[in-house]
Parts: sequence; structure tokens; C-alpha cells
Amino acid sequence: MDTDVLDDGNLRLEFTITGEDSQGRLHEMRATYRPGSTLPIAHLHPNQTEHFTVEQGEMWCRVDGVETVLRAGDTPDVPAGSVHQMRNPGAEDAVVTWQTRPALRTGEFHRRLADARRTGDIAAVLEVVAEYADVFVVARQEP
Repeated sequence: MDTDVLDDGNLRLEFTITGEDSQGRLHEMRATYRPGSTLPIAHLHPNQTEHFTVEQGEMWCRVDGVETVLRAGDTPDVPAGSVHQMRNPGAEDAVVTWQTRPALRTGEFHRRLADARRTGDIAAVLEVVAEYADVFVVARQEP
């Protein structure tokens, strides 16, 4: 496969295995979260599970309201339908292997979302989120 890299200065995603590579079983990325990375919106994946391996640095995550600090070697799983968020609260890059099963349209979603975000047009971002509701759903924010 050709390597896909998406980098917005906050988060760098390098696609390492795509749905095409794995006959739809898996989408895998090497994610580099920059220091003090922005907290993404609370969301869920209705039909997919996620598995993370923290390779270096520190990550903060919240899954279904439970907050955890993760360090190198930690391997959290996020079940389908679980509301979650992750970010790097540390002063150094955090590197995570991020696996999504099944792949579905995960790679396409990340590419389209990156393109929409680059325009700065929130309507374009919301349109992508609505189009890819099979892989990404905005969830109610935890208090």
C-alpha cells in the first residue's frame, strides 16, 4: 500500500494497515499525539472496536465516563458503542498504535475529515461526520 499520512499539527496519523490490505478486517494507524494535544469531541463507533497500544509517552483517556492515564506498554480496548476521548497531556510526543476492527470506511473517513478540517468550514466537517455515521458518531459530552 502507499503510505497515507495525515498531520494537522496536533495529531499525526500514518496508515500502516488499511481495510484493503486486510480484506476489511482491520484499519491500523501509528498515531503521534503532540504535547498538550487538543481533546477531541466525545464520540463512539457503533459497529467497530478499537485497540490501542501506547508505544511512548502518556495518554489521558475517558471511556464511558471512566478516566485513565495510560503509559508506554498499556493496551486499552474500546468496545463498539462506548463513548470515548483521548489526548496527550504530557510535554513530549505520545505515540500509539491504533487498531480499528472491522476496518469499514475508517481510512476514508479520516482522509475526508482531514480535507474538510483544512477548509476551516465547520459545515463541511459536519457534512463528513453525518456521511460517515456508520464509523463515527458524536456523543453527548461528559460533565
